[in-house]
Amino acid sequence: MSTPLVSVLMPCYNVESFVEEALSSIMNQSYKNLEIIVINDCSTDSTLSVIESLAAKDNRIKIINNEKNLKLIDTLNKGIEFCSGEYIARMDADDISFPERIAKQVAFLEEKKDFDVVSTQFYTFKTGHTKKNLYHNPEKYEDLRGYLLFRSGICHPAVMIRRTLFTEKRLKFEKEYLHVEDYALWVKAMYITKLANLSEPLLYYRIHDSQISVVNEQRQIDNKKKVFAIHCRELGLPHDNENLDIYASVAECLPLRSSLDYLDKCEGFMLNLIEQNRDNSICSSQYLERMLSLHWLRLCANSRLGLAAVKRCKESQLYIRDNYSKQDILILYIKCVFRMEYKKSFIYRLVFR
Repeated sequence: MSTPLVSVLMPCYNVESFVEEALSSIMNQSYKNLEIIVINDCSTDSTLSVIESLAAKDNRIKIINNEKNLKLIDTLNKGIEFCSGEYIARMDADDISFPERIAKQVAFLEEKKDFDVVSTQFYTFKTGHTKKNLYHNPEKYEDLRGYLLFRSGICHPAVMIRRTLFTEKRLKFEKEYLHVEDYALWVKAMYITKLANLSEPLLYYRIHDSQISVVNEQRQIDNKKKVFAIHCRELGLPHDNENLDIYASVAECLPLRSSLDYLDKCEGFMLNLIEQNRDNSICSSQYLERMLSLHWLRLCANSRLGLAAVKRCKESQLYIRDNYSKQDILILYIKCVFRMEYKKSFIYRLVFR
């Protein structure tokens, strides 16, 4: 196998407790032809001294100090300009890569020249906890395209990207999509190239209670609608505010309004999407129809419409009993009978978390 240069891009901001372990996991990769671009985004703790100490031991590490705090999006785009490798591997300064991660991603991209993006499965964990949870994204390209219609199916800190996606195809991380900038990039990429996930977990992804997805949840949802608008423009779907709200409701399995009329609109959106896919082969029809069948069941379960929602659910052609487990059906009935508010009631957390 050839050994092209890989640029590992790692932004750092106040990660003194984690950066040594994260950076060491890259230094110890079995694949050795690396340049490791570490960008210190004006950390106010001892992050810089930690990475300087490691750089003194490994001349592949290049430290760039931002003159002012640029935050993540500008730091990533700046870092890409410093990357000279054929491939760019992302790494966060608080995660841990498995030793074979880079080698396996390079092998994939060297063999699959029509793919520009490859990520991996990953384990999530919390500092001080031994429990690790396996998170599995779709592997098949046709399935991943379906998944990307509703959420990011690419683990950003585990991703490897051909540099030409940025230099020739002119994609970049954009502030317009703050907090979902990676999702926006994958969605734009899926319409001009191919993306994949390896079947193996090759990253430990650290979870923090103060992460963006927790602290800025509403802004993240609002900007995710902008990503959905990308899909709508590409697929010829309406993307006015009302239709984007319906799209978001389907994606989150959470109706914006508690009414049978609103469920009808969500059903209409899903059936239209299935028809569009049959005509245009956006993704695997089997995968999309099964996924939307599950989303329909959960939308009805979260509608707070009582047993009327169960009746409406079963009337739809989206209701396919073979797609559901006994637990799925039990949750539908319990949540509808008690008209349980999504994620907020004590009973919900006790039973379903």
